[in-house]
Amino acid sequence: MALERSLLLFPLLVMLVVSLVSSETSAERFERQHVDSDRPALNDNAYCNQMMRSRGMTKESCKQFNTFILESVWKIRAICWNTKAPCKHEFSNCHKSSKPLQVTECRLKGNAQYPQCKYQATNVKKHIIVACYGWPSLPVHLDSSKSDRCLK
Repeated sequence: MALERSLLLFPLLVMLVVSLVSSETSAERFERQHVDSDRPALNDNAYCNQMMRSRGMTKESCKQFNTFILESVWKIRAICWNTKAPCKHEFSNCHKSSKPLQVTECRLKGNAQYPQCKYQATNVKKHIIVACYGWPSLPVHLDSSKSDRCLK
């Protein structure tokens, strides 16, 4: 009887383990949505169109705005060890980059509609603020807003 019960629960356990293994953490989602360590800074709309598509931000609708940080993932993670900074949104435990970082901002073009999501690229250097959680502390949210051009 105990063996039969165990055999019935085994598929549920396997499904739970698979779902946990395949789930994206908040830190992984942050890196997928905001980090591109391999790209030089170029004003290139094709870059935004391709990155927004390949990073999953145009699957069911066109995301209005996204920022890609063009720095090493280690430099971005290190921001979590900087002095705390106020958060603009519902997050806490925010930290500001000590120096301006190179970013590409992708803004949805005014007449673009799903599924033809088309983006305008703008490259700027600016300080960024990230919310960090976990141990080790990792960025989980880019707290600077699209209207921020250069945070003080």
